[in-house]
Order: sequence, then C-alpha cells, then structure tokens
Amino acid sequence: MLGAEVRFVDASGVRTRVVSLGVGDPVVLLHGRGGHIETFARTLPALAASGRRAIAVDLLGHGLTGRADGGYGVERLAEHAHAVLTALGLGRVDLVGQSLGGWIAVLLALRDPARVRRLALIEPAGLQSEATRLADGRVRAAYERGGQAYREPTPEAVRTRLAGLLAAPDTVDPELVAVRTALYAPAEARDVHQQVRAADNEGVLLTPDRLAKVGAPVLIIRGEHGHTPLNVVEAAAAALPDARVVTVPQAKQWPQFEQPEIVADALVQFLGG
Repeated sequence: MLGAEVRFVDASGVRTRVVSLGVGDPVVLLHGRGGHIETFARTLPALAASGRRAIAVDLLGHGLTGRADGGYGVERLAEHAHAVLTALGLGRVDLVGQSLGGWIAVLLALRDPARVRRLALIEPAGLQSEATRLADGRVRAAYERGGQAYREPTPEAVRTRLAGLLAAPDTVDPELVAVRTALYAPAEARDVHQQVRAADNEGVLLTPDRLAKVGAPVLIIRGEHGHTPLNVVEAAAAALPDARVVTVPQAKQWPQFEQPEIVADALVQFLGG
C-alpha cells in the first residue's frame, strides 16, 4: 500500500481510520469480522491501477477505528459504515465487502439504494444463521481455533486464526501476523471482537426476500474451499435480481489474499461494466 493516504475521519462521532489509493470514481472496501484495512493490502493497488479511487475502511471497533456504545450487531456496523460514506463526502459508489463486510454492503444497498452502483461480495456472511453455520464441524473447528486469538492474542494464536482463512495455511504473511497481533493486544479491542461474535443478527440475515430487493448488480466471489456451501451461494445469487458467481480456485475464505490477481481481474471487469 505504498503511496496510500491514511487518515482519520469523524463518522457520527467515531474516529475512523480510512486508507485511499489512486484517483477516479470511488470504490469502498469493507473487511470482515475481526478484520481491518490490511485485509485488502493486495487488492487496493490493483483497483487503483485500473483508474479507481480505492478506499478501505476500518469498521466500527475494528482496526484503529474507535469504539462506541450501543453494541456491535451488523446493523450498528452498517450505520457506522454509512456515516463514513457521508463523512468522506461520497455520492454514488461501488462497494466491495468481504465476509461481514459483504453483509454490511448489502444492508447499505438496501438502506440507500441511490448511493450504491454495484456490489462485489467476497465470501459474504449473512447467508446462513450462526447455528446452521456452526453445525458444520469444519466451520465450528475453525471458529473455535480462531477464537483463541481474541482471548490471548499471541503471534501463534493470530497465525492460527489467519491460517484458518486460507486454503494454503502455510502462506500466512508474517507482517500481517505482526499487524493483527498489535491490533488485538488492547483488552478493549478483544472485547469488541467478542461482542461482534456474540451479536444476535438473526433478524437481519440475507434471506431470499431481502436479497430480492437489492437493485444494484452483484458479483459474488467465493473461494473453491470456502465454508459457505455452494448451494447456499447459488441460492443467494438466484434470489438477487442481477447477480453472478465467480469461484476462485485454490482459495478459502480470503480469495482476495490467496489469489489476488484472479480476484482483482474479476473486480476490475465487473466494476468497470
């Protein structure tokens, strides 16, 4: 992210970290649960090189963004993200959301449809209830292993959490481990992430009825080895009025990190359409 502008904006009273790279029409990137701007370190340069102003945001309570009262359910996080768009003076934008960020991006498109031109959802969360998701033994095991990073954020625990997102776990970036270990070190940061995990979001799941109301074109990017079953992703795409699915080979929950060229090509083609 060399050459990127890093700044903090006031989003409805919350000091929020924002990184932007490039010039042109804005595309805003929203990371996943427990994540931060660096999630998109391999995505921002490609979008900027395509002639876009690529903007990544630390969600409420995440990364170096401030905390706030009122809990950390997905609706609260979406309210903050909407406030960030306003604080940045952005009008019509494209949104790219990974995992929880994808869920938030859909809620933003439903809340303020005139503001969202296109949606790219990378392994989006919200397509299944937490109970259904964790009924899969593979997902539950990854969930439990990853949770250790919130309880005791040693480099080893953080590496284990990041490795669980990758199809090739031995490719975890040491610099990313160091960054995330530092971000998780404060007790208040770990408390936020525990609250995000514990939030009751059942009432705002991305049900077929809710997805059918999304007016913007949607690209869903999934990892070949992602946790969300293919039939669930395909059902979501079928419910959306204008959507298509791209499966990224040799990738799991973080295709934008494991296969950055493939994901960047898909994003540039879609967002330029």
